[in-house]
Amino acid sequence: MEGQSIRSLIVDDDKAIGDVLKELISREYTSVDVFSDGFEAIQFVKRQPVDIVITDLIMPGIGGLEVLRQAKITNPDVIVIIITGHASLETAMEAVREGAYDYIKKPFKLEEMGIAFNNAVERVQLVRENKQLLQALKDAHDQLGVIKKEENKSNQIDGHFPRKIGHLNFFSTNLPSLAFLERSKINERNFLEELKNISGLKKEGLLTEGEFKALKAHLIKAMEIHERRLRKSR
Repeated sequence: MEGQSIRSLIVDDDKAIGDVLKELISREYTSVDVFSDGFEAIQFVKRQPVDIVITDLIMPGIGGLEVLRQAKITNPDVIVIIITGHASLETAMEAVREGAYDYIKKPFKLEEMGIAFNNAVERVQLVRENKQLLQALKDAHDQLGVIKKEENKSNQIDGHFPRKIGHLNFFSTNLPSLAFLERSKINERNFLEELKNISGLKKEGLLTEGEFKALKAHLIKAMEIHERRLRKSR
């Protein structure tokens, strides 16, 4: 995986299981911490938000659902996989209500857990990509709004406006929340309208060729990611 690494957490009161899972999910791009105590795991996530949590449901003292809740507080986008030998419809429904991404019964096959973890990694990557693309579009929109205000102000003063104001920054690292992404109700029509808008700005000379290509590439990639999300949700 390119870019930022993924921090994973394993919580199971059976140390042998924790060690096996750590070996299974350890990758070049993942850091893995293992705890056999729910309380210690919670203290850890309060200090260090994590991306993926694999936790046993039933443990002495603090159980997996409380680990899930605390992990969600420090990182609302965290992916939590619940494992348990006490599976029932009621516990499964409760785990889902609390925001669990997956629910695996013991004894499980390592292949099954490997698939669940790989899916979780893809989800983390997709969320990060969506955040970056949406922020890039938001930054572009905001800066184009500034250009429009400058144009209006200049026209009011002397009727003249320079057709180009520097280079737009389409690559901000400030990211919105996933809630913003899900509320946006992005669809193909939105993307096509944005593409039409930036094409018009280029014709008017408000975007350089490089800026136009950069924003167009981001729009196309955003469309592809959106379609991928739709296929996964079906």
